[in-house]
Amino acid sequence: MAGAGIHPFHQQWPPQAAVPAPPAVPPPPPVPGAPDAAVRPGSDEVRTIFITGLPVDVKERELHNLLRWLPGFEASQINFKGDQPMGFALFSYAHHAIAAKAALQDLVFDAETKSALHIEMAKKNLFIKRGVGTDANAMDQSKRLRTGGDYTHSTYPPPPFHPPPPAVSMWGTAGYMAAPPPYNPYAGYPVPTVPMASPSPVPGPTAYAPVQNMKDNPPCNTLFIGNLGETVVEEELRGLFSVQPGFKQMKVLRQDRNTVCFIEFDDVSTASAVHHTLQGAVVPSSGRGGMRIQFSKNPFGRRKDLVGGMVGTLNGAPV
Repeated sequence: MAGAGIHPFHQQWPPQAAVPAPPAVPPPPPVPGAPDAAVRPGSDEVRTIFITGLPVDVKERELHNLLRWLPGFEASQINFKGDQPMGFALFSYAHHAIAAKAALQDLVFDAETKSALHIEMAKKNLFIKRGVGTDANAMDQSKRLRTGGDYTHSTYPPPPFHPPPPAVSMWGTAGYMAAPPPYNPYAGYPVPTVPMASPSPVPGPTAYAPVQNMKDNPPCNTLFIGNLGETVVEEELRGLFSVQPGFKQMKVLRQDRNTVCFIEFDDVSTASAVHHTLQGAVVPSSGRGGMRIQFSKNPFGRRKDLVGGMVGTLNGAPV
């Protein structure tokens, strides 16, 4: 029967309660050591250096290979429109560009023409399209001599070199890794932590300069130190290397116009660590820029290494 009433046995269900919204998930905490956008360099901060004194036949890859080891380096470019090529190099921060300016000033770029570099801060930053000319693994295959180095390749490739993060420094100068925290062998057991003495600070070099080290020997426990001046002080070298882990002994050999040094370590790993961290370190008494560290052709102590080592060298590099 039609009507506005509802049958007494017909019950209506109450309206379903709304599903509560899930609680908001808090954003993840910031990762320690990650770069903050607030501290990135502003667009008005000049991070580019202007390079003159390049030879007329310079290649862009040659300049890139010289700059790629400097802390904070991002990209480089050469302008060939004028009578003389002009180079530009972009760095991550302004202090990286200033440090590169000091390290490269008056550096002899071409050993044949004796052309020296002149570095100034650019008026504006270099603009580089990402992915163009920024391959850090590409190596210049030119056989020309630049900065007194040797671009010819030996049978053994040099050990890989990875520039450490510029924000962390063991020496107080950008470009060196910080020492790892002391190892705690009892960390996984419910016992009191064994106190361990903190490592004493290691005295580092006063500066760092780029060096060409394309020709090297197979890794061993003995290092050959080249590009040392005649006035280098042995105590200064010993003070730098004797505090390195695994150091055993050191021998300095002097001739009329050439000074080299051999340093023995406990094993290949400790020698390789120093080969990496002190490459290009500047000794104030040397007067020749950064040290060139290579693996010796023979382990320390062999007569050929100490007596005949000077005969088997070319411009201070083992052959």
